[in-house]
Amino acid sequence: MPVADSPSSASTTDRPKLAARAPGSPAGDKRANGSGSVRLRGKTWTARLSLGEAGRSTFSLPTCRTEQEANARLEVLADLAGRLLAAGQIVLGLPLLERAAAREGSALRDVRLAIEQLCRGEARARASGETTFAEFAELVVSGRLAEQYPLHVKALRHPEQYRHKLNHVLGVLGPVPLSRLTLDHADRAISMLPGHLEDSSRQGVAKVIHRILALATYPARIIASNPLPRGWIPKAEDNKAKGSLYPDEDRRLMAAVTIPLSYRIYYGFLIREGMRADEAGRLEPSDLDLERGAVVLDENKTDDPRAWALSPDVVRALRTYFAICPPKERVFIGPSGPLPGRSGAHNFRNHLRRAGIDRPELFETTQSRLNIRLHDTRATFITIKLANGRTETWISDRTGHKSSRQIHHYKRAARKVAELGLGDFAPLDEAIPELNGRGGRLDGSDPMSAAPEAGSPSPSNGASLVRALHHRAPGAVVDHAGQPAAGAPVAAGGPLGPRWATPASDPAANQTEQIEIIDISSASASSSQKSWRDFRPADQRPRRTTRAIFRDSASGATG
Repeated sequence: MPVADSPSSASTTDRPKLAARAPGSPAGDKRANGSGSVRLRGKTWTARLSLGEAGRSTFSLPTCRTEQEANARLEVLADLAGRLLAAGQIVLGLPLLERAAAREGSALRDVRLAIEQLCRGEARARASGETTFAEFAELVVSGRLAEQYPLHVKALRHPEQYRHKLNHVLGVLGPVPLSRLTLDHADRAISMLPGHLEDSSRQGVAKVIHRILALATYPARIIASNPLPRGWIPKAEDNKAKGSLYPDEDRRLMAAVTIPLSYRIYYGFLIREGMRADEAGRLEPSDLDLERGAVVLDENKTDDPRAWALSPDVVRALRTYFAICPPKERVFIGPSGPLPGRSGAHNFRNHLRRAGIDRPELFETTQSRLNIRLHDTRATFITIKLANGRTETWISDRTGHKSSRQIHHYKRAARKVAELGLGDFAPLDEAIPELNGRGGRLDGSDPMSAAPEAGSPSPSNGASLVRALHHRAPGAVVDHAGQPAAGAPVAAGGPLGPRWATPASDPAANQTEQIEIIDISSASASSSQKSWRDFRPADQRPRRTTRAIFRDSASGATG
């Protein structure tokens, strides 16, 4: 328990103090009644005190290495024992003295505070069946209270976070029975929190205390009312600026083939759909419907199920990715298990650096700014989508924000992005090289490259582009990127079929492959003048010819 030194209300002059041995006298000498002594037994120093009605007791001093340290601890024990004797609590306080003899630092401070509470009458031996704050908190965190009251209490999704916050206050509040816990106890617990904690962390601890006492009021009905008044939870101003990526930085991240593909498809999904990192990490294959291009998210932080249509480029990217890496128990699986893992922010920043993204504000934490975290992919999504004209309703359907005020915080950054004309994210299936063929297959081969036909103009004489047409079913609808449009009939290599059926073998594997060659030649054209779109007058444009070349995939012959 966090404990302060002796409070001002208790003076050392108005209570008896046990006399310790005078420095320099031999260890082990007997003292007068009411005094103490130290003795070395084997390799452990011990202290012996006369404690009135509790008799003479011997305390082990395991942390003391020298006689000087043992005498200093004897002084502490003599002072604490004097307070207990003056308050008439020496019998109840004997276990606390044993702890004081064996503890150091903050643990010893906790014991001192417990003794002060006992001397002031704030703690006593509890009656049979009387529940302490620590015992009831364990019922809440372990989930046993949720099992007892399933209609009113939900099991904690992350109980370890509750335990971490409670560890800061159990020293003060833990031994106090709920029926005698007061506002002063709660105020003291908050005031004893470590000084390095941020305001938001202090607010989080206060919320946990308030929640446990609220549950003790109802449905547990251990106390008649919550001793903490409305407004007791401290305010926390969260004005620190948060990092977000620009669209061109996202393209660099997606194109960095030195980063595992599983991480890039995961980051790209978060940035384009606005889902929380832990929500995406728990996605199962059954949560996605890639035939229709939708996602259903039933379990999430706010317990508010939501569903929406995925961006078409994300659907195409996931289809291709699953053809390479079929999904298992989770949609996003990294080299060491389901993403994001325990170090999501650390890996994210390392991957940004590996992709050559070095904008300083993304990696520094100051009084007014936080370095970028994996959770800030949501900030990136909201900022860029607002800048490109998406409505708050469209955004909240994907992020799960409950109010317009939560999205309003991003509008200033969105206006800056719009004024700079940074645009939107690149289509995910085009931004990741492995998914569009430009980065080669996983084995290093490049299925989308082809050598120009013999006799065709070389790049030095003009511009030539050889582009393999994607296999597709007759009559299939194709979008501007050359990929089957969402919902269109697709041959093998398209959607994975009902609930992840194994892709069928490609019926066109041994058929003639159609290659389109676009030949642009001009005696005066230079490489700097090559463009898909030529704005010069028609009579000044270079002649453009198109020939269809058919190559037999079995023999390699062309015609």
